[in-house]
Amino acid sequence: MKNLKNLKSIDLLSTTIIGTSINLIWSIVFAIVLIVGLSSVIGRFDISFAIIGIGIVFGTIILSIAQYFGISFLYNFLIKKMKNIVVNMPGLDKITEVSVVPFSLMVAVISLIISISIYPLIFLALSFVSLLYPLLQAMSLQGLAWLVFPISLSFSPMFIVYAFIIGFVFTAIGTFIFNMISPKIGGLKLSLAADGKMTKIMSIDPKTTGMITGVICLIFGLIYGIIFSILTGNLPANLILIVILTIKGLIGGFIYGALSSVLYNFFSKKFTHVKLELEETE
Repeated sequence: MKNLKNLKSIDLLSTTIIGTSINLIWSIVFAIVLIVGLSSVIGRFDISFAIIGIGIVFGTIILSIAQYFGISFLYNFLIKKMKNIVVNMPGLDKITEVSVVPFSLMVAVISLIISISIYPLIFLALSFVSLLYPLLQAMSLQGLAWLVFPISLSFSPMFIVYAFIIGFVFTAIGTFIFNMISPKIGGLKLSLAADGKMTKIMSIDPKTTGMITGVICLIFGLIYGIIFSILTGNLPANLILIVILTIKGLIGGFIYGALSSVLYNFFSKKFTHVKLELEETE
């Protein structure tokens, strides 16, 4: 039985605090892995590696605050002018379906606004890095046009169009996959509680989250591998790469989704729960 809800708004403060906290932990893990990897390559630890790691962590904090606050603010502003994003929440303890087109369009518009905002900064930075041009040419000659294309777009206003298209297409694919998988595993399980007109996400089930993100990443790994193989013109030789990307996508996606849910459950108890405004559909 369907229980459709409109996602009317997202609480800025709680989303920013929890999102930044989760990203902080992942940035620390990444920094440690990077430091260990660099130290292994040169056979010793260098203080510059620690500086890089600290820079990654602090950079993540700053970017995450801007990311979660900015995206939540834009969502709350745009949702009043765009079609409602409908979520199917049977029993109010799980999500089994999200409206594909409205959600994808919302992500695309937010991506468009952000790309327009940061494009002047990107253009200014890249205008001083003339060495990137021969690097991009060399990469293209090595069959890495799949990577060169999005990077090269940063040099032109096409970067803005690219952000909109990619935001819409990839969100639509991911949401479609979610809608296909979620009902089969009982939905993305949540524990919710009312808080005035808002609804608090008390906890998120790591198992179902990991399964859903794992399958979504598997599909994206498959798509990524096929696109890479087509662009390099050597599909048969890249079959192993495609298999590796899909397996890594499945395992990596499951680990990321499950651990992120565990981190959410931990930080939400320590700080605050993410709050959403849900409204009955007409």
